[in-house]
Amino acid sequence: MSRRCMMVLVLAMVWGCGGERVMQSDEQQVGQPLSKAIAQAAPRAVVVATVRRDDRPVTGARVEFSRSIAGRVAAYQWFGMTDGEGRARVEIASGDVTGYYLARASLDSREIGTWSSIPINRGYEARLDLPIGGKARVTRSSPLIIKIGVLYTALSRSNTLRGAELAAMQMNEAGGVRGTPIEIIPRGGLTTPEYAAEAAEELIAQAEVMALVGPNRSAHAVAVAAVAQGHGIPMMTTTATNPSVTAAGDFVFMAAFTDDFQGRVMAQFAARELGAESAAIIAQEGAIYSEGLARTFADNFNASGGALVAREFYMDADTTFTAQLTALARAAPEVVFLSGFFPEIPLIVGQAERDIGLMATFLGGDSWDNAMLLSMNGPTLEGSFFSGHFSSQVGPGDLSEEAHQFIAAYTSAFGVTAPGGAAMGYDALRLVAQAMCRAEDLTPEAIRDQIAATQNYSGATMIARYDENRHPTKSAVINRIVDGKVAFYQLITP
Repeated sequence: MSRRCMMVLVLAMVWGCGGERVMQSDEQQVGQPLSKAIAQAAPRAVVVATVRRDDRPVTGARVEFSRSIAGRVAAYQWFGMTDGEGRARVEIASGDVTGYYLARASLDSREIGTWSSIPINRGYEARLDLPIGGKARVTRSSPLIIKIGVLYTALSRSNTLRGAELAAMQMNEAGGVRGTPIEIIPRGGLTTPEYAAEAAEELIAQAEVMALVGPNRSAHAVAVAAVAQGHGIPMMTTTATNPSVTAAGDFVFMAAFTDDFQGRVMAQFAARELGAESAAIIAQEGAIYSEGLARTFADNFNASGGALVAREFYMDADTTFTAQLTALARAAPEVVFLSGFFPEIPLIVGQAERDIGLMATFLGGDSWDNAMLLSMNGPTLEGSFFSGHFSSQVGPGDLSEEAHQFIAAYTSAFGVTAPGGAAMGYDALRLVAQAMCRAEDLTPEAIRDQIAATQNYSGATMIARYDENRHPTKSAVINRIVDGKVAFYQLITP
């Protein structure tokens, strides 16, 4: 067995039911999915039928099933033999599984019972009670596989998917959701909110997923949330942070902290830790994440006793920022909060110092936690600070045992250090799957209620509880760019 597989197999014992542009990993290309994270769906159903006569099991009986189609002669294609407890397991596979079925039982080639109007659904295991001389009864119906859709943006930015794959693999090795394996159905390359909503609709209506994980960008998550709420399907975002994501309704949850929290964290950090008395903001106009986070930072910086001396905006795909940066330089802020995205972030910071002579300390939000941005522009961003969801550099005493195990498993599986996006994909999948484990049944309502009831969750990150808006109470980290690389600076608890 390979070292990678051995590591994941050992850690799986811990992770079963017991227990904005997307952030990137160091590897930009999408790898092959982990071998056991995705199970193969098939057009089939399983029936476990118990044959009884006067409440006593009938053993050694042949139990046969036929699709019930009006005007057609019954064709008993699928059969099984009852065991010592009167149970027969029959697998039904065809191009059109779902429908009503006929059943008959025979003993020593003599027919002993027949039943009709038995509902059987593709992808489910139906437990049947077949009393001789009585009516068939479905006592339980449960999925053969737990399908969870995972949504993310660019195909080359797949670490949220990788985190979810690792979580699914570990849970499947430990028995899945009460014995039922998890299948991840990914949808990437989501370039617009409209495309994200279409992908979510397809996952729910055609792929028949039981829950959605992601997407990672707030504008996309708002669009997907409307689809999930409309269908009544539980949804857990990954790195989306705008608080309005959950406004669609009670089926929508966030795995990440909100911009209300990280905006306050960075404003208080600027005022208290850096001692800044003046600040400016620059944000992308029309971007729900960028504008919302900038506004929260400004409000909290003022509340901390600082003065917001300038407020500037730019458009998506702008490459020159002379006018905005000149206005900022004129106001002479001590810090500049830049709540933008790659590739504009390094352009703005570079032009500020090189072309305008603005020497303020730049601050950012979790959108800065992007390996492409940092690997290509580390020297330009030197000395800047930004908030993030996760850091493997946090002091050992401040990381949970589960977080240490996640770091080890991710490094073993992918050969790179786990980035923040991977941690959020990992936690989002586990939050949903663990709620399924706790639920009395796998109805969307039961899963939703158990997600809402989550307390003291510990994974890559920790969540104390969910509030009435389905926002988590959790910590943040502040990172600093030192020698062109990301260095953990401070852990902020709520």
